[in-house]
Amino acid sequence: MYANRDLPITASLSDNAHATAEELRFLLKAANLSQRSAAKYLNVDERTMRSWCAGDGRPPAPVLRALEFRAAYPASLMRMIESNERTISAIQEGRISGVVDGSGAESNRDLMGELEMLKRRNEEHRALLRLDQAFHRRQEAMLGMNEQWLPRGSGLPTEDSLDEFDAADKEFRAAQAECDRIAKEIRAGKR
Repeated sequence: MYANRDLPITASLSDNAHATAEELRFLLKAANLSQRSAAKYLNVDERTMRSWCAGDGRPPAPVLRALEFRAAYPASLMRMIESNERTISAIQEGRISGVVDGSGAESNRDLMGELEMLKRRNEEHRALLRLDQAFHRRQEAMLGMNEQWLPRGSGLPTEDSLDEFDAADKEFRAAQAECDRIAKEIRAGKR
């Protein structure tokens, strides 16, 4: 079973005959990766990635599995957030009137507890999503700076690339601090 039902089932095929360029491009888009960043992420040559995307040759199954995972993680977090938001909305609008406890009795107190738990879960999922996005932005900024060193570049990163890395690093550290705060609350039994 796949975490993202919208993704094509390509990596599980034993023979990779159906792994078309279109499916690879779909996975890149779902993973929010350019061909260049995907090549770096997968540690393959950029020309190889371009040829796979153009339909010249087929990517090996591990490449597709890695991209499916990269695309599925944020998508599954978003689905959980959306599902929780629908349930929260239903509780707040009165479409869900109570929770039946173990004895069969309906309890509004349990309903309010469920509402608070769903709100906390969404806060946790959003924090993880921000951390994932910030991590990938920071990684892209680092890779952009690395390309500017010799022998590929002029030898020094540009001011713009340094500024982008600093901004990405600041965003990552803020997202990490938020996740650390939530983890500390979980360990302390406050969640």
